[in-house]
Amino acid sequence: MKTTIITKAGLLACSLLLTSSLLTSCSDDEKYDIVGNPNNLVYFKANAENTFKGTVIHTPVGDFGDIAAKFPVRILRPANRDTRVTAIIDNTMVAAYNQANDTNYEPMPESAIDASRLSATILTGNTVAQDSIEVAIRPDALASLTAPAYLLPVRIAQVDGDGTASEERGFGYVIVETESKLIKTITDASEMPGTLIEAGADWTAEYSSGTAINAGELFDKDLANGPQLRTDADGGRTTTVIVDMQQQQQVKGMRLARYWMSYWGGWYIEEYYFSAVQIEISTDGQKWTEVGTAREADMPQADGYQHIAFYGAVPARYLRLTIESGSSSVSSLAELGIYVEN
Repeated sequence: MKTTIITKAGLLACSLLLTSSLLTSCSDDEKYDIVGNPNNLVYFKANAENTFKGTVIHTPVGDFGDIAAKFPVRILRPANRDTRVTAIIDNTMVAAYNQANDTNYEPMPESAIDASRLSATILTGNTVAQDSIEVAIRPDALASLTAPAYLLPVRIAQVDGDGTASEERGFGYVIVETESKLIKTITDASEMPGTLIEAGADWTAEYSSGTAINAGELFDKDLANGPQLRTDADGGRTTTVIVDMQQQQQVKGMRLARYWMSYWGGWYIEEYYFSAVQIEISTDGQKWTEVGTAREADMPQADGYQHIAFYGAVPARYLRLTIESGSSSVSSLAELGIYVEN
């Protein structure tokens, strides 16, 4: 849409030059607003691109994603009467969007969309609607969203009252990406879900080779012991530990501490951390489900511990942790704590 801005110089020229074109531009017969459009345009004003983004997370214990978007409705000049604005979900816009943006989004299935609030009213004398156009993804449809990404276009289709729908700003988008994971990135240990429980006296731990680990030191909350947990596998950089909690727990996260003490007795509790932890779970010790790998950025540090949070509670009796310790050959797991559902 072309926008015309009339400057002071233009107005002076219009009053002095008696050309037919300028006389037409300055004529009282046509009424233009300050941006040069004779129509009272109705449009969305949510953000710069009128676009919202969200993610659906598929996990072994459920599907997560709270995806909703609000598109505030406005009109260029105060409405001269009550005006009802109605929008639609317009999947015909998906192909054009993909072509223009070099994307490959799938249309959002209609069955997954909560489209119960696709109308808004602008009262007489107002420029902002008293409500917004809203769309959301139905929680019971999250599991069905298996494509890598979806596009949900929303377009103003009807204006009853004053004004007409804007061709440039009368639409918006919701982009939904999907991901399969269980590990939830948090920024602070205070965000850990669930409750840290005391380890049972009968809990056991061993290396994947079958070598037993002193569980009394692994679960005693003492970060200064545990040198017996050292391993020379992969040059000391990778350790696989299997924990048996003896009964099924609803696990929501864990915390780990890396043991590091130099040969000269120095203790570096705040300097050395695990670089990655691959987590697998099992209820019988035979069939294992990989939860995912937590990187250092996913594990906020506090008091020498690194914390790993899950999106939901995972039923597990056994944990198999493959831990990467960076380049140090004298680092190992000194402490392990389990968070369970309250």
